[in-house]
Amino acid sequence: MSQDPQSEYYDIGGLETVDILKAKLTPEQYRGFLMGNALKYLCRANWKHPEPLRDLDKCGMYITLLRKTF
Repeated sequence: MSQDPQSEYYDIGGLETVDILKAKLTPEQYRGFLMGNALKYLCRANWKHPEPLRDLDKCGMYITLLRKTF
């Protein structure tokens, strides 16, 4: 799913953590969690890394998950 080799870890390990959080949160809390993370990675994409691809990949993942909740 990711085009950045550094993001492969996130695609594999990160989604299991998101599934655990989804099980523990209310639907509203889960949507807020996804929205907050999408905004975080979108806002820091140009500042955190010289190449913003990794944070943009993460942002896209959270937006995709958020779309599935509606």
